[in-house]
Amino acid sequence: MASMTAGTPKRGGLLRVGLGGGGPQETADAHIGILANSDLARSLNLYATLFKRDPATLALLPSLAESAESDPAGSTWTVRMLQGAEFHNGKPITADDLIFSVQRIFELKGAVAELMPWVDPAGMKALDNRTVQFTLKSPTAIFKEPFAMIASGIVPVGYDPAKPVGSGPFELKAFTPGELTSMKRFENYFGNVWLDELDFVSFNDDAPRINALLANQIQATEALPPGQIAAVQAGGNMQIIESKSGATRFFAMAVDEDPFTDVRVRQAMRLLVNRQQMIDQALAGYGQVGNDLFNMYDPMYDAELVREQNIEEAKSLLKSAGQSNLTVELATAPYIAGTVEASQVLVQQAKEAGVTVNLKKMDLPAYFEGYGKWPFSGDFFNANEYFIQVGLNQLPTSTYNITHFNDPEYNALYKKGVAELDEAKRKDIADEMQRIEFDRGGNLVWTYATVVDAVAPGVNGFVPDKYGLPLTSYDFARAWLS
Repeated sequence: MASMTAGTPKRGGLLRVGLGGGGPQETADAHIGILANSDLARSLNLYATLFKRDPATLALLPSLAESAESDPAGSTWTVRMLQGAEFHNGKPITADDLIFSVQRIFELKGAVAELMPWVDPAGMKALDNRTVQFTLKSPTAIFKEPFAMIASGIVPVGYDPAKPVGSGPFELKAFTPGELTSMKRFENYFGNVWLDELDFVSFNDDAPRINALLANQIQATEALPPGQIAAVQAGGNMQIIESKSGATRFFAMAVDEDPFTDVRVRQAMRLLVNRQQMIDQALAGYGQVGNDLFNMYDPMYDAELVREQNIEEAKSLLKSAGQSNLTVELATAPYIAGTVEASQVLVQQAKEAGVTVNLKKMDLPAYFEGYGKWPFSGDFFNANEYFIQVGLNQLPTSTYNITHFNDPEYNALYKKGVAELDEAKRKDIADEMQRIEFDRGGNLVWTYATVVDAVAPGVNGFVPDKYGLPLTSYDFARAWLS
């Protein structure tokens, strides 16, 4: 892996970046639910969030917030904004803008709002021009985490998504959904920004994106498809950034849909998978073995829970469930690199246990149209803090709960855990919850993915990132050209 950090950063130049998942549905709205990678990258560069993650440790770092402190009970949190920070139109960023942004997030009912159910949109009060007091509906220890998420950016009072004014390191010059986003450095940004200009070129297919990189039409691209990594490396010019992340790739069994209503079937499906073989064949070896739990780098992660292939036990469980000749349909689409290939590997591995897996292959629009309705499908997540991850996909209220998991004991532990300020006690609760997921959940987490990005010679500043978003979580403020 080439070093991306040699030398002293200098200002100047245009960086053109190829991003996947592009199409006419792309948005520049700060708070809309986001699917395309180009949307993620655009949001993180146009809009500053209160906090951001350290790529090496995943610890939260202040960004637009100077501090966020709670009272001893965790029921009142006070956020202090940076002195002198501005929006792209020159207006100072104030407490009123933070209040407006949070209220807008709740009005749009996006995933970020679901991740902070303790926040009362009417319970915010400006104490002075850059301080907001949040009086919560219920106490929490993880108040700060949702404010580091994509789609939590701070916007000015009266924000108009048709003419977006942001707070991030780059300001918008032009935006054509599905084609091109042109940005320029925001000169009054509160941190360092080295590039003069930044272009995102949208692609809806991998082959033209990789070809554009090799032809120097773009100077950086994200998440190389595993089958293309060797070809990109073969020329010897491109710099490769390899991030061993805590991001998960998983198959999801809907626990309220036959045959997955029977916990023995869910356990059997998890036991018939040879995870390392799946990583080797579907991801060319770029991944670490997953154990049906999320984010191996999180402090709450229970490393003692390990699941290995056991065909005989899988057969025994299926027999006891009356499903010895089980046939299931797996919905799949190229929603992230390697997933269709992993589905094909699963078809072969399942045969060893007498299980027939029929693939229902779709394009992305068809897949996302039926998202959450398939009894057996797949998904992926970045390396989120444990209780944030639970809020995303493990609760009856979660937008992304495609296993339809709704376990009363688990739900009660979640409420207890998010309110627990003592980290050791919170870890004990998280361990109990992960045991429930491991024993009776519907997620077959087969890998923690290694994300492989490529940049042209002379492009600097990127480092490996455990979160799982490409190009150091699309942090282009750190990029510079030599």
